[in-house]
Amino acid sequence: MAGTGRMGDIVAEDWTPQTIDSWRHSIWVGVVDPWIVVGKPHLWWKTIREIVTLERMHQAFATGLMEYGLITGRKAPAGTAATKEGAAAAKEGVVA
Repeated sequence: MAGTGRMGDIVAEDWTPQTIDSWRHSIWVGVVDPWIVVGKPHLWWKTIREIVTLERMHQAFATGLMEYGLITGRKAPAGTAATKEGAAAAKEGVVA
């Protein structure tokens, strides 16, 4: 994004520490209030599949295999030199 000249103030952050607890919390929400699936046996398989998936996601985040990232930036004002230069570089295939 920075090489295009269309964005500025670009920041990438790893939000894994702030979100890791939510994976197991999602499982416990279903354990605490299981009545949605108790009366519908056809949902049991889907529920077990989701529990396994959420636990694997938690483990992947905990070991660093996956990261929950957030990228922010500001759009450059229209007609600025940075935007024109970035557009020209993008057309030429130049990567900064």
